[in-house]
Amino acid sequence: MKIWVTGANGSLGKSLVESLETASFGPILAPTRDELDLANLSAVESFVAKNRPTHVFHLAAQVFGISGHRQNPEASLLTNTLIDNSVFAALFKTPPTWIYYSSTVAAYGYPYLTLPLKESDFLEGKPHDSEFGYAVSKRFALNYLELLNRQHKTTFAYGLSTNLFGSGDRFLEGRGHVVISLLEKAGIAKLENKPLEVWGTGSATRDFLSTTDAANIMISLMDIDVGVVNIASGVEISISEIAEYIVDAFGLPGFKFVGINEGITKRVCSVSKLKTFSKVVERIDARKILRDEIFNHAKKFNYLS
Repeated sequence: MKIWVTGANGSLGKSLVESLETASFGPILAPTRDELDLANLSAVESFVAKNRPTHVFHLAAQVFGISGHRQNPEASLLTNTLIDNSVFAALFKTPPTWIYYSSTVAAYGYPYLTLPLKESDFLEGKPHDSEFGYAVSKRFALNYLELLNRQHKTTFAYGLSTNLFGSGDRFLEGRGHVVISLLEKAGIAKLENKPLEVWGTGSATRDFLSTTDAANIMISLMDIDVGVVNIASGVEISISEIAEYIVDAFGLPGFKFVGINEGITKRVCSVSKLKTFSKVVERIDARKILRDEIFNHAKKFNYLS
């Protein structure tokens, strides 16, 4: 077994590589962007032909966050399609045994047919405008996987990741994921002794999952022909609840909602299909893990007294 992880320097990628190493999988191929530019087709083809990975976790993507996806829909579509095209062109020439593709619940059609989101409804309707370019690029990748399976018997898991959070998240000046963006704002608010400003109206809810738990779920799916599956906790948590955790952890004088970038109001995933392939999700306490992560972050940066 030889494992290739793309996007290994991202928050999810770091958690995955760490979990793979802990579980004694190897060797693990995890080149950085400087070592392998995934937009460079010839470089990727040479890398795959030389190393011949048997298992692939394709996590690499250009992610802008809610605000960034609104501002850069064409950049998100073009960049992510270019990355995927290079990776899959190489894999068609040197096919692996199994591949995990990291997609997103943002690729579901909106308005939703049902909640919680079910894999059987995936591809029904168009993705929400707030994440359209990114979501469409991720949808298209399913075609590569199905062709790989048809032509080379490569089994796969197409993972629709929910909102992820983890210690490896990077601050992106308001363009990151929900939790890290709020933590970034909280640090600034603490220095200025001001309330935490939260985008939206307070009615939004999401399904949150730590990158460590996501990585362990992904590993548990190795060599299984899963198809499309939600990678989620199945637990609905409101943005206002997260804001309360952060205010408590940072000792802020409350929080207030500013009615911008609301995005989709309500989103939670069904994990019924996931549970048929993996028992990891049954052991996850998403609410406790999220709260602990927020308090650990505040403690790390000396915001806790």
